[in-house]
Amino acid sequence: MKLRKLIHLSLAFSIPCLLQAQQAKMNIGIEAGQLNFGISFKGRPVIMTSPLGMNIDNRLLGQEIKSTTANTTSEKYKTYAIEQKDGNIYYIDSWEFDNGVALRYRIPTNGPRCIYSEQTSYTFPSGTHVWYASGPFQYGWIQAYQEWNTDSIKNELLAPPATFLLPDGTYAAITEANLFNFHGAVLFGKENNRVQFGYVENKGHMETGIITGLPPAKFYHEAVCDVPWIVSPRKGENEIVTPWRVLMLADDLNGLVNNQIIAQVSDKPNPALFPKGKDTEWIKPGRSVFTWLVEGNDRLSVANHKKYVDGAAELGLQSVVVDDGWELWDKTEKNANGRSKWDFLKELVDYAKAKNVDIWVWRPSSPRSGNKTDIGLIDANERTDFMKKCAEIGVKGLKIDFFHTENLFTVNLMENILKDAAKAHLMVIFHGVNKPTGDNYTYPNLLAKEAVRGLETVGGENSWAPGPPWPYHNTVLPFTRWLAGPADYTPLNFRNFCPKSVSFTHQLASIYTFTSPMLIFAADMEDMLSCPGRMFIEEVPVVWDETKVLTESRIGELAAIARRKGDIWYLSVLNGETPYKGELNMSFLPKGTYRMTVASDEGSNYKKIVISNRKIKAGQKLKVDLLSGGGYLAKIEKL
Repeated sequence: MKLRKLIHLSLAFSIPCLLQAQQAKMNIGIEAGQLNFGISFKGRPVIMTSPLGMNIDNRLLGQEIKSTTANTTSEKYKTYAIEQKDGNIYYIDSWEFDNGVALRYRIPTNGPRCIYSEQTSYTFPSGTHVWYASGPFQYGWIQAYQEWNTDSIKNELLAPPATFLLPDGTYAAITEANLFNFHGAVLFGKENNRVQFGYVENKGHMETGIITGLPPAKFYHEAVCDVPWIVSPRKGENEIVTPWRVLMLADDLNGLVNNQIIAQVSDKPNPALFPKGKDTEWIKPGRSVFTWLVEGNDRLSVANHKKYVDGAAELGLQSVVVDDGWELWDKTEKNANGRSKWDFLKELVDYAKAKNVDIWVWRPSSPRSGNKTDIGLIDANERTDFMKKCAEIGVKGLKIDFFHTENLFTVNLMENILKDAAKAHLMVIFHGVNKPTGDNYTYPNLLAKEAVRGLETVGGENSWAPGPPWPYHNTVLPFTRWLAGPADYTPLNFRNFCPKSVSFTHQLASIYTFTSPMLIFAADMEDMLSCPGRMFIEEVPVVWDETKVLTESRIGELAAIARRKGDIWYLSVLNGETPYKGELNMSFLPKGTYRMTVASDEGSNYKKIVISNRKIKAGQKLKVDLLSGGGYLAKIEKL
C-alpha cells in the first residue's frame, strides 16, 4: 500500500508474542488529499486502499485534511483526530479484533447537521465472490438473494450483511452495529470491486410526508438513494456518533458464523432497565406459535387461540402470539355483548396462564396506509398506556410490525418502544423492520427482528414477493442474514406455506437452522401434534451453548450446522437445489459413542418424515443422501 502519510492503527511491537496476538489490522492514510484505509488479515491484504469520510453539510470530511493525531487507548482501540484545513475537527474510532475490524465517526456539534452521503468503502480483490440481498431489509418481503463477482456489482444495492469469498479463501461480511440516533445504512456496489456505505429512503414516505410505517402499496419497494437527512446529538451530548462499520473476517464458514464483533461493539444494557442484563428475570426466551398462516376461517378468533394454547401446552411451548385482528374482537366475536377487546384478551391471557402458556400480542408501529382501524405507537402517551394495559392483564410480549424504513425517526421510535416496553417488563420482537445491529445486546428485551424473506411470502415468488428458489434461499441465509442476529422467519409449515421445492424434513430441520430466542412456528397445530418428528418440535432449544458449521457447507448449496445444548448435540442439514450424496464430517463430537435419533426424507417423497435410530462414533463420517431441497435432522446423545 503506497501512502504518502501512513498512520498505523496497530503499534509496531518487537515482541513476537504480541505480534501474533492480533490477526486483523487496519492502516489509515492520506493519499492525494483523500483519507483512506486498507485492511489485512493474518498478514495478507483483504481490503485494498479504500476511501473514508462523510459528506456533512455538503462538505467532504475525508478531504482537504491538515493534520491527524492518534490517541492510543489500547493495542486494539484507537481514536484519530482529523483536522481539516478550515479548522474543523472530527474523530474516527478504530477497533481491531482477531477476526475483523470496526470503525465509526464522531462529529463534534451542539446543533443539527445535514448528512448527504458517506464515503466509507471496501475495495476487494478482483474475482471476489459476493452473496447479498438486493433490497433493503426493512422492506421485509423482497429479499432476492443473488451472487456475483464484485467485478460485476456496479449500481447494485446490497443489504447488509453481505458476505464475500476472496480469491485466497478468506470469508468476509460487512454490516453495521450499534445503530442509535442515526439513519440505518445499506451498501452500494461501485466500480472496481468496491462497496460503499450509503442510505436509502422509501419514496412513499417522501411523497406522502408520512415519515414511517407502511406506505401506499405502489411505494412498498420504491427506494430512493442518499436523500439528505438531518441529525442532532442526543440530549445532553455534544457530538453525533455514527454506528460502527463492521468487517467480519474468517478462514471458513464456521469462523464467520461464530464471529462476535457485533456483540463486542454494542452498548451494554442500562442496569436501571435491565438489572441483570439478558438474564433479567422477566426476559424469557422461548418457543411460540401463531395463527397467521394456518388454515381455517376462524384462525383469528378467541376460540381458535384457546385451541392453540391447548396445543402449545401439550407441546411444551412457552407462548402463543395473537396476531393482527385481536383489536377488532369487540366487533368480530360472536355474542360480544358489549365486551371490549381488552376483556377478550384478558380472558385469553387467564386461560393460557392456567396452562402455563404466555400470551404475546401484535400491534402496528404506526397506522398502515388505507387502514382505518390501526392505532400506532408513535405517540408517547398512547405507547405507554398500551404497554401498561398489556402488562396489567398479563401479556408478556409484543410483536410490533410495519416500520418499513430505518430512517432516523424510525430508529429512534424503535429505541423508545424498547425503553417503554422494558419499563413495563414486556419482551419485544420487531416485524417489517431493518436488520439487527446489535440492538438486542443493548436492549435484551428485543428477542428478534424479522428482516428476512420468510414463510409469510410463500406463494408470492412470481408476483409480490419475488425471490430465488427456496432451497437456494434457505442455504444462503445462515451465512448472510443470520450473521447480523436472530430473525423472525416463522419457520415450520406442512401445508400451503411449505414451499413445494423443499421437503417436510427440510422444514423440520429449519427450526434448528433458523434459530432465534423467540422462535415462532407457523404450522397448523394439528400438524405439529401429529408430526412424526414431534419430539424435535417439543425440545428445540432457543439459546445454544455452541455452534459448529460443518466443513461440507457451501453457501447456496448446503447448510450443515451442529449446535450443542448442554451435553446434547443437534445436527440440522438443509440442502440446496442439487441432490447431495456424500459424507459429513462429525469431528465436532468429543471422543465416545453416540446414539442418534434421526429425521430424514424417505426416497423421493417430499411429504414424509422418517424417524430412525443409529449409533455413531466420534470422528466417524456420516453418510447422507439428500433430495433437492431435502433435509436431515439428528439428535446426538453420548452413550
